Amino acid sequence: MKRLVNCVVGILLGVAATVALGQNYPDRSVRIVVPLSTGSATDTLARLLAQKLSDKWATPVVVENQPGANGIIATERVVKSAPDGYTLLMIAANHVINASLYRKLPFDTLRDVRPVMRIAYTPLVLCVHPGVQAQTATDFIDLAKAHPGQINYGSAGNGSATHLAGEMFRMMTGAQITHVPYKAISQAQTDLLGGQIQSMFVVLSAAIPQVRSGELRALGVTSLQRVPQLRDTPTLDEAGVKGYELLSWIGLAAPAGTPEGVVNKISSDVADIVSQSDFRARLDAAGLQPAPMAPAEFATFMAKDQARWAEIVKVSGAQLD
Repeated sequence: MKRLVNCVVGILLGVAATVALGQNYPDRSVRIVVPLSTGSATDTLARLLAQKLSDKWATPVVVENQPGANGIIATERVVKSAPDGYTLLMIAANHVINASLYRKLPFDTLRDVRPVMRIAYTPLVLCVHPGVQAQTATDFIDLAKAHPGQINYGSAGNGSATHLAGEMFRMMTGAQITHVPYKAISQAQTDLLGGQIQSMFVVLSAAIPQVRSGELRALGVTSLQRVPQLRDTPTLDEAGVKGYELLSWIGLAAPAGTPEGVVNKISSDVADIVSQSDFRARLDAAGLQPAPMAPAEFATFMAKDQARWAEIVKVSGAQLD
C-alpha cells in the first residue's frame, strides 16, 4: 500500500510539474531552427511566426537557418537537444519523404520528433517557359509524348518535392519528361526563366509574380482546389490529370520528450496566431494556405503522409544513399 501511495504521489507530482512548466513557459528566448535556406516557403513562415510569438510571449523568438543534406543535419541537432521547448524545428513534407529516400537516418522521422502544430500548406504550380508551345496541361502532355525525352523539368534535387511532383506527373500521364536536378531551387528557377529548361513544378509563392508578369506560363496547380492567388489557373485534376494532388505542408515540431504542457502551450498560442486576419493575409501574400492541425491530429497525418510518399518514392526509384 505504501508503495502504491508513493507511486500515485509521484505521478501527481509529475503532472503538476508538467502543468506548471507549461504555465511558466517561456521564461527565456526560444530558437526556431529552419533546416532550409533563407527565402524558402518554410523560412518565410518561420519568420512570420517568430515575430508574432515574440510579441505574444514578450520574449525573443529567434529563427536560425541550418540548411544541408535535405534537412537531416539540422533535424539531427534539434532532436538531440534538450526537450524543454526552447529549441523548436520547422518541418515540411521533405521531413517524412526522407524516411524513404535514405536507407539509414540518424533519427526516426516519427518517433524522435513531437509534432506541435501543422500550420499551412502550399501547392506547386506546373509552369513552362513562354517559348514552350503548350497553352494547357493537355497540350504539354501531348508535346512531351510527341517528343519523348526532349522536354526537361527542373527540381531542387533528387528526392525533393519538386522532383517527385514531376515523377508523379510522368507516371500518371505517360509523358516522357526528363528530370534535371539542381543543387538549389533558385538555380532551377533561373534556368527556367532563361529557357535552359522547359518546365518545372514551382512553389506557389515563387510562381505568382512570374506568372503575373508573363515570365512563366502556369498550366495547373497541384491542389484539388484552385488557389485564390491564381484564380484563372486550373488544377491539374481539372486539366485532365484526374486525381493528381500534391501539397507541400509546413509545421512546427519539438524534440521527443518535450513535456505535454509545453507542447500544448505552444500549439494553443500558434493556433491563436493562425486565426488572426492579419497573419492569414501575410500567409496569402506568401502563397501559403492556412491549415492548422493540433498535435495528435498532426502526428497521425505525418504517419499517413510518410506512407503515401513512400509509394511515390518507390515507383520513382529515387534513392539518395
